[in-house]
Order: sequence, then structure tokens, then C-alpha cells
Amino acid sequence: MTDHMIHQLEVVGATATLYVSGTLAYEHVGKLIELCGAMPSRVRTLRVDLHGLGQLSADATGAVRMLLQHWRESRNGEYRLSTSHMVATLREVTEATPSPAMWSVPRVNDALTATYL
Repeated sequence: MTDHMIHQLEVVGATATLYVSGTLAYEHVGKLIELCGAMPSRVRTLRVDLHGLGQLSADATGAVRMLLQHWRESRNGEYRLSTSHMVATLREVTEATPSPAMWSVPRVNDALTATYL
């Protein structure tokens, strides 16, 4: 297994997107914090895209948390996390009688089902 991390940064207006691929671990947090610290002060929103990670390990999750905590503290900014490991589904339930397939599912309006990091 390699400990090689690859990153790219895209800045458009007040938003930056940090693309991370390869293997992310605690040892890479310093580099990512340094990269984010060098962004112009106008950047208020950070998006972190983890689609390129081989796997989302405990180290990777911890590294992302540390980066986002630093971002909030240093910029008083927002962040958005996009990853192939996160799935969310929105389903509308009508007031009509549910089909037999739905009988075993509790009726909830605007149900949001998600698997988080």
C-alpha cells in the first residue's frame, strides 16, 4: 500500500475546491493546511472532493476532520464535503394508500436516508 497523496486546488471567486486522491493520512494534513492557508482571503467556502481516494480509512477521515476544523477556525468559513462514500436519497411519500411493497416501511414525509463518513 502506498502513502502517496495527490492534490489539486481550484479557486473560483470566493469558493475553492480541493481534490484529493491516492492515500490520505494524518501525515498529509500539514501540507493541506499550508495549501489552504495560502489561498486569497476572499475565499470563504472550501469544498473537499474525495472521489479519488482509494479508500476512506480512519486516518483519512481524521485528516479531513482536522483540515475542516482548521478551516473553520482560521477563516470562519463554510465547507462542503463530497465523496463517493456518501450516499443520500430523498423520497417523497404521497398521502395516497401505499403499495404493498411500502407497508413494511414507516411512513415519513421527505425521508432522508444517508450513510455518512
